Amino acid sequence: MKIAIFGILPFSELIKEGFQILGHKISNENPDLIYANDPRGYKEAISLKKKYPTINMIFNLLDIPWFMPNILNQTKMLVSIYLNQADAVTVISQKVKKDLSQFTDREIHVIYNPVRDVNYDENIKKENQFLFVGRANDPNKRFSLIKESLSKIQDGEKKITVCGPEDPGFGNYLGYVSNKKLNELYNSTKYLLLPSKYEGIGLPMIEGMICGTLPITCNDNETAKEFLPIDFMCEPKSDSILNYIKKLDTNYKIKQEMVLKLGEKYKEQFNKTSIAKNILNILK
Repeated sequence: MKIAIFGILPFSELIKEGFQILGHKISNENPDLIYANDPRGYKEAISLKKKYPTINMIFNLLDIPWFMPNILNQTKMLVSIYLNQADAVTVISQKVKKDLSQFTDREIHVIYNPVRDVNYDENIKKENQFLFVGRANDPNKRFSLIKESLSKIQDGEKKITVCGPEDPGFGNYLGYVSNKKLNELYNSTKYLLLPSKYEGIGLPMIEGMICGTLPITCNDNETAKEFLPIDFMCEPKSDSILNYIKKLDTNYKIKQEMVLKLGEKYKEQFNKTSIAKNILNILK
């Protein structure tokens, strides 16, 4: 098959790789399927659909950011102008499906976004304490909770590494890192801090678990509840986060075994070839 894929990196590129591994070709010339992974790819997809009107077009939605102003009207417009033109609509978690169902009666398929190529390496020691991966200055990510929590412990700022597009001015900020470097960071870090109020999925949480890193999330994050047991959820308060760290420290190996077991499951479930297969299954 020839498949046209649109959307932002890194997810669109990983999905392309998944299709190519399965033996399919990525092409905008007379494709058999048009797929847009997020709204930033919808316009290009629709333009190509006009050229090939009989080709199936699938639109995926990453999330509905409820914290943004006027999000209700924006989502209604997104549905009426773009999603209604798609032959099928997908989302990346049950939480996003539940959210989008408030705006449309059409069928919504859940297909996760793929994780990066990360692997557990038992030869790498967990010598680093904390890691944050993502948009640190996004208020929804609540990095301020991390700063408040770690400021209460000795040399707390020196104990966290931050990766992503935004420097929060706290911790060891590395900016964007390669997949190889990120894999090393996951494997060498004890705890991944993800105190977000909302996530479409929270792929760093999944990637961290694959590498044996314990996630610490907050119990008001509905998406985290979809993928994590309560063992790794605390109240969105600095004292609660610190208490949870101490609690997990006391039986770290036991909790790590739990995380690695989940990681094995998610490594297959969120694999780029598995995601590509799931997208093709919609056509059936």
